Amino acid sequence: MRIVVVIMAGGSGKRFWPLSRENRAKQSLALFSEKTLLAETIERVLPLAADIIVVASEKQRASIEADLQRYPGVRALFEPVGRNTAPCIALALRAIREWRPHDESCRVAVLPADHYIARPEVFRQALVTGTSLLHHVDGIGTIGIRPSRPETGYGYINIGPEIAPGVHTVKRFEEKPDRERAERFLRSGDYLWNGGIFLFRLERMEQEIAAHAPDIAAAINALSDPEQVSVEEYSQIRSISIDYAVMEKTTAPLFSVVGDFGWSDIGSWATYRDLLPQDEAGNAARGPAHFIESRDNLVVNLTSRPIFVFRKKGQLIVVTDEATLIADLSDNQDIRNVTEYLSQNGLTDLL
Repeated sequence: MRIVVVIMAGGSGKRFWPLSRENRAKQSLALFSEKTLLAETIERVLPLAADIIVVASEKQRASIEADLQRYPGVRALFEPVGRNTAPCIALALRAIREWRPHDESCRVAVLPADHYIARPEVFRQALVTGTSLLHHVDGIGTIGIRPSRPETGYGYINIGPEIAPGVHTVKRFEEKPDRERAERFLRSGDYLWNGGIFLFRLERMEQEIAAHAPDIAAAINALSDPEQVSVEEYSQIRSISIDYAVMEKTTAPLFSVVGDFGWSDIGSWATYRDLLPQDEAGNAARGPAHFIESRDNLVVNLTSRPIFVFRKKGQLIVVTDEATLIADLSDNQDIRNVTEYLSQNGLTDLL
């Protein structure tokens, strides 16, 4: 089965500073191998893809194009300003319509560029399962992740009856819950994490965006060229997620494939540490590092100089040629505050 794959490669580069920057966000980092997360995402879907389109920020053009040189069939669209996922997807659909003018019923998979998936073959099978169902269900599919903990940082999908092996109807989408609701979701067994993966026929999603976000549809259709978008044109488009713009309003049939393929959105340094090999004291490192009487630390060292951590617990140490960050790992969600400090204090060359 061949599908068109849209890879959303946005991001501001704040959460993984100083490793990520405005011109090199998380998807352009090599966190688990010598390949970037974007390259791993592309290779994960290549066996199924008829076409692959990467939608990224103009600020990150150089890092994205450096990756895409290895994949000559992959095309890229660059947004001059970020406008969230609904305009991003609408822009990709406009390009697909022009590149495949006689294939309006082609099946499209939209997925983020910066997620970790431990079992790619199982992920591909979930894509096949979901896109195959589009032959019989003229709606929108998702791939939900079976939750392993009461996570408050993810949105959830409330699933209904099973309509095919491993596929359920969708009752509703839930925003990020508080701890009590997340625990209730986990106990019920009727909720999946929303991994931001969507499956649909081209024509169906075009219709949905036109019906529920007509201003976005009109603005995208008015662009003279989806491959050469000006700041003036794009900055006028409303910034909104596809979840708010379409998924929470649509009356189209919705379904979710239950995914169990070792998924993580790598949403923080703490999550990254959990995915790396650890010593018996819970320390993890990427690059030369030594831990002495220390536990539960993360060191990311891009230099050749070894780092020695002595009698420390729960520390985050990130060292690049340009900057060094030291913080409590428990504060990892607030790292974006450092980038705000840089902006306010004239250190924009480090953003």
